[in-house]
Amino acid sequence: MQQEELSSQNYNFSFWGGVNNTYSFQTENGIVYEVKLKPTPYLFDNPLYAANTYELSIIVADNPTGRSPIFDTKVSRTIAAIFEDFYLSSNDHLLIYICESADKRQNIRKTKFDRWFEHFAPMDYNKYDGGIQDSDGEIYPVSLILKDNNPHKAAIIVAFIDIIAGYNQDK
Repeated sequence: MQQEELSSQNYNFSFWGGVNNTYSFQTENGIVYEVKLKPTPYLFDNPLYAANTYELSIIVADNPTGRSPIFDTKVSRTIAAIFEDFYLSSNDHLLIYICESADKRQNIRKTKFDRWFEHFAPMDYNKYDGGIQDSDGEIYPVSLILKDNNPHKAAIIVAFIDIIAGYNQDK
């Protein structure tokens, strides 16, 4: 999808910057989302891509409706536009998305994120999924997202698989 097409189908967003590379936008229902891309260089040992690693957080910052937000394609398109904006500085960025699990709704979040991701695929993004199991057997979905042309793609995927395997060992 062309950037012009995408921008006509999404919400306007603002980049607030800061240490977490914070973006925000408001839906037509008044729900305010924050998208944070927090530097996470400690996740991978390899300095070739560790410095380009970010943890993705998608947060409902304000919800005046009092209800769970319904699926809104403009939200997913806005998140895709935010990714495009963030990747303008480097195609080498890679994102880790861990589904928040405090309320045990991590699988619902994963399903929603997978639907959102459908809007990233035409822009040459790749997503690799895994799960981290805790000592109680609870599995937390984790995704790795990177551009198809990332020069370290193969090594990053292997490192991601190793990290997942390391967390799940002896559980």
